[in-house]
This record gives sequence, structure tokens and C-alpha cells, in this order.
Amino acid sequence: MAYKVGLALGSGAARGWAHIGVIEALESLGIKIHAVAGCSIGSYVGAAYCAGNLKPLKSWVLSLNEWEVAKLMGVTFQKGGLASGEKVFAKLENEFAPMDIQHLPIPFSAVATDMRRGDEIIFDEGSTVDAIRASCSIPGLFPPHRYQNRWLLDGATVNPVPVSLCRQLDVDIVIAVNLCSDFNPSDAELHNKQQKKNEDAFDKFMSQRLESFSQWWDSKFPSNDIKPEEEKLSPPSMFNCMSNAIDIMQDRVTRSRLAGDPPDIILNPKLGHISTMEFYRAEEAIEIGRASVMRVAEQIKYQLNL
Repeated sequence: MAYKVGLALGSGAARGWAHIGVIEALESLGIKIHAVAGCSIGSYVGAAYCAGNLKPLKSWVLSLNEWEVAKLMGVTFQKGGLASGEKVFAKLENEFAPMDIQHLPIPFSAVATDMRRGDEIIFDEGSTVDAIRASCSIPGLFPPHRYQNRWLLDGATVNPVPVSLCRQLDVDIVIAVNLCSDFNPSDAELHNKQQKKNEDAFDKFMSQRLESFSQWWDSKFPSNDIKPEEEKLSPPSMFNCMSNAIDIMQDRVTRSRLAGDPPDIILNPKLGHISTMEFYRAEEAIEIGRASVMRVAEQIKYQLNL
């Protein structure tokens, strides 16, 4: 029996380039992907794949360096987010997924969140770019997206790894990719070191983008240039409070949703060392995604009767 396989691609900001490696590895095993449901960065990669443009997407993300990522994000204080992301979504619309969802060669859906009511909003037809913009609107970082008189936020707020959406796409087997499985506060010392490293990387990125606001920035927040013995007394920046809060929320929601609706196969790329905005680490993330498939390749082939 030939099973119809669906992919549920989870949220995770810069860690999301791992989805490219996951898809490539599955295809190398001879697995045909019949449908994709995505959340946040998972919706971005998923839409490009379903449009037949995974290779151009991969070439583009591998070309990104730290400065180019900073330019792509943009800065705004006027629309409910710190970064505009306009160039990123224009790239999707013009090059990677220019058609509406119902015209994509492979069935696709994306999830977003109604900011006012907390409802889960499912995109399975209409504008692909509207769906992705909404699904990727990380609270505080990107502004909410207005669609049909609603303000929509990142789908990770309600469904970070959209297994339930994937099942609605008429598939037999759901393979889910959880990009945030490395969030592990139980090992306190290791977790704190990794979080500090990620926080420093995030602060560096945001500081570079806010150079024109440096006077305001320096007057509002304490300097990161502190002595090690003073570190425990120094409060985290506004950005890191936001980033860590999102990680915690995402981890809790993911655990709850996966417990209630577990996938047939779960992939857990080890990506905890990649910070939220390190989109220039695509080569590393892609390889980690590929490795997460190959670790359980025999199990996947067994379940699919390959």
C-alpha cells in the first residue's frame, strides 16, 4: 500500500531553514510528499516547496550573510513590530510562491492567529503571500498582518507544529518537524549558557539595526558591556525578554498540541544553538535538518512500507 505523506513544518524563526534539509533528505529516501501544512517559517519554506521552488529558495538563503539579513528585515516603530520584513515577503511573492494557495502544485495550508479573539486561522485558499505574512508575524518583531478586517499574528501562538492542519489535507501519514525541541530548561547550567549566547546574538543583531536610535537606546537600556561578576544582576534587554517569552510559550503550546494530536513520525532537529535572527546560518541549519531525517531513516521507511 502506498501511503500519502503530509509534512507539518513547525515555527522557529532562523532555525526554519532546517526544513529545507528535512525535505531534501525525505526525497532522497524516495518519499513523495503529497501535502504540506506550515506555521511561521515553516509556512514560508512549505509554500516555496509546494510551488516547486525549493532549490531557488535554498540558493538564496545560502547566499545570505549577516549584513544582508539585517537589510532584509528593515526597522519600524510604527506598525506594531520592530522589523518590517517587507523585502522578505516580496521575495516570496515575486520568486518563490507567486500563485494563490489553491493553484500550488502540491496541496498547502498555513496557520495564523486572530490577535483580538485568539482564534486559529487556517489558510487553505487565496493569497499565498497574505497567508505567509500572517503566519510569520512574530509578536513584537513583525507587525500583525491585516486580512479581511482582522489583525493576524504568528500561528505559533496557537499551533506551532500544525499536525491538525496537515491531517485535513487528505494524507495517511503525518511527519512533523519540531524546531524547538532543544528548549530544555531541565539542564539548568547548559540551558542558561545557551540562552545567554543566543541572547547576545539577538542583541547584537537588533543593536545593529537600531544604530540610528542609539542615543534613545543607550538611555533606556543598560549596556551589555558588563563584568562577568555583575552579569547575574544585569536585567535582560527588552528584545531578549520578548524572544525568551516566545520560546517558552511556543514550547508549552507545542507539547500540549502534540500530546493531544501526535504525528505518526516526529523529527527533532537539534537547533538550540541557533538564535532567533541568525538567518545567515542557513548551511548549518539545512545540514542539521537533513541529519534529523537520516537518524531515523529506517524507522521512516518501515512505517511507510518502503
